Amino acid sequence: MIKQGIKNFLVNLKYVFTPLGTLALGLVFGLSVLVPGVIASLSQASTDVQAVFADTHIDFEALADSLINSVYALDWSSPFSALKTMLGQEWLITTLNDALTALVGDIDAYAAQIAEITARFCAETISYIVVLIFFIALGFICGYYLTRWLIRREVAKRTIGQFLLSAFIDSLLTTGIVTVWAWLFAIWKPSAFITTLLALLLFGFVALLEAYIVHGRNKVKISEVIHIKNIAKLYLTDLIIIIIAAVFVLTAVLLTNTVVGLFIGLAFAEIAFIVISLNANAYVKSVSTRCAADNSTQA
Repeated sequence: MIKQGIKNFLVNLKYVFTPLGTLALGLVFGLSVLVPGVIASLSQASTDVQAVFADTHIDFEALADSLINSVYALDWSSPFSALKTMLGQEWLITTLNDALTALVGDIDAYAAQIAEITARFCAETISYIVVLIFFIALGFICGYYLTRWLIRREVAKRTIGQFLLSAFIDSLLTTGIVTVWAWLFAIWKPSAFITTLLALLLFGFVALLEAYIVHGRNKVKISEVIHIKNIAKLYLTDLIIIIIAAVFVLTAVLLTNTVVGLFIGLAFAEIAFIVISLNANAYVKSVSTRCAADNSTQA
């Protein structure tokens, strides 16, 4: 089981460009909304600021240079933190006020108007960022299910009947576990920690049981599939795959940078969790196939 699980992960890394591609498409669609939207908002904000200071001579080129220098001064070694700071209303107001004060002098009389313009720009920018996140999430979800379909087709292909049976078992087990968890939590709240831990420990048993019902029923004895040794092997296989995937992600970060590394690493993580979710099915199907071949040879 361990060898098969690791092999499934390594072999199916050939699909790494599938989730990367859908993520990239999501990013492109999101940026196609974000970039022109932010540029339009910035242009409007600039026009509004010029209107506020219509009676005051301002070198707007010097103002732009000052704002750009403030952006460069942020700690971009941590890009997410820098972006969070840059898009914060407080930082924008402070930076704009400092730049205008250096060019104009006392701007207290315009403080409320500047704050209003900045708040409007922040709200519009955040809305465009939300759209970007939506498209990235959509790309991630589509990539996950497409990659899962491709990998399942190789390691644990199933018929429509098996798909429906698996969906029924999943819903039945999920409903049962959630119901028991909620009931125990209602009568004794500390039980939430115990039942959560127990559910994690039962994961291997449940995964093998579902795989047996879908792929091994009437083909192989249940005792040959579900036992302590196999459950332990399943956990160990999953742990090894997680470690290998983590090494790939860390390597990607070290060879590129945090943003690009995490973007690439996300694809490795997707494949790892897909293979982990299919390990039990792949194992039981291989055992059933082997048993069927042995029986055919004996006959």
